[in-house]
Amino acid sequence: MKIDIAAKSADIIREADVLVVGGGPAGIGAAVSAGQAGLKVLLLEKNGFLGGNITASYVETCNYFMKNTPFHSCGVYSRMEAGYREKFGRSQDIRPNAPHRFNSENLKIYLDTFVHSAGVEILFHSFVNDVVLKNNRIEAVIIQTKQGPVAVKAGIVIDSTGDGDVAYSAGVPFEQGRDTDHLCQPGTLSFRVAGVNAALLMENGEDKLAEIGRKYKQDYRAGKTGLTCKRQDLPFGRMTAGGQISYVNYPCAYGIDPTDIADLSRGEEECRQYILEMVKYMSKNFVGMEHVELSSIATEICFRDSRRFVGRYKLTIEDMETDRWFDDVIAVYPRFYDMLAPDAEMDGDGSVEGKGYKGHIYEPIEGNRSFQIPYFSLVPEKIDNLLLSGRSISCDHVAQSGIRAISACMQTGEAAGAAAGISLKSGVAPVDVNIAELQNVLRTQGVILP
Repeated sequence: MKIDIAAKSADIIREADVLVVGGGPAGIGAAVSAGQAGLKVLLLEKNGFLGGNITASYVETCNYFMKNTPFHSCGVYSRMEAGYREKFGRSQDIRPNAPHRFNSENLKIYLDTFVHSAGVEILFHSFVNDVVLKNNRIEAVIIQTKQGPVAVKAGIVIDSTGDGDVAYSAGVPFEQGRDTDHLCQPGTLSFRVAGVNAALLMENGEDKLAEIGRKYKQDYRAGKTGLTCKRQDLPFGRMTAGGQISYVNYPCAYGIDPTDIADLSRGEEECRQYILEMVKYMSKNFVGMEHVELSSIATEICFRDSRRFVGRYKLTIEDMETDRWFDDVIAVYPRFYDMLAPDAEMDGDGSVEGKGYKGHIYEPIEGNRSFQIPYFSLVPEKIDNLLLSGRSISCDHVAQSGIRAISACMQTGEAAGAAAGISLKSGVAPVDVNIAELQNVLRTQGVILP
């Protein structure tokens, strides 16, 4: 069944040179990069704060896989992290030898200033799910608000929504999940706990949380836990002297379509039951957590993959595995893959050869192996003034497990923002920007390119 929706008019509340939709890592990179070009930039975010999965979903440990490797962050991400560290240090984390983790609550505050310092205007509570098209261009995007729909016009729009809500509304073709059954990786609803015995868990300078996680995985695989959730891993975040663990990245709902509200609703409810189970399990089975209590649940279930839009070039896992060089390279990233099995079969060996059909994929960095991301994976088909950034760029499902990392998403956003500046100043469409000029701009912003 269908119902007709009456035509409505919407007030144009803002006009900008560049409109960035989505205030997660990709959107932050895009907005700051475009702002540095001296453009009038507007950033729209559906939540009341920036940071995306880092803040909304407690994914505070962003570049853990780079620790003790030749790689380090660059560009906008490195400036964001350096400024945050100067202000907030180790984020009250007492775990020794841990990679740097953000305190997501402090990061919310810091990001306001960081993004505004690039001359960017931010509008929160701005959910975009419609566009106005004319001659293969986005004339305006529509924000759904409590006062009805309102419109924003811009010369170039950068979709940093994660799910590609703008590109979808504009009719750009897309793929989703695995080729055979379109299953995506599970959705996760992280949570925080308080009341742990921090002194005991850090006794003699040892990090007993790491050992608890290893023991849990062994017990799960041996069938000893009796827990309902099929997730075998139990990653912990920061631990503070006050007895808080800043995230437990555990409850996973499998078989969920990240763009379907019925699936999303089922996933939220399912994960809350897993949280209840796990908190009880922790109090009964983990040393130092006898008095643990649930302190908060992330604002929404988060996803590792969703729509991937058809672009001028589709990045493949074969490109990444062979370290293919691209003339239009805009990011070089360490070869690192992380895919939770879409079908919950987590017993594979973690190798990329399984392509998500034979268990999970987890391949850490090896030496100085890396891969390149080309600019034309950011340029979608059909729409002349739209750019993609983040996990929804043009790539295959297995490649997406490498480009979805938070700092990688920020790098693709940074490239999109720089390309928008060149496009507008030179009067050409994004597809026709001068690649050498784009690469030079990125280098001046601290991005490491060949």
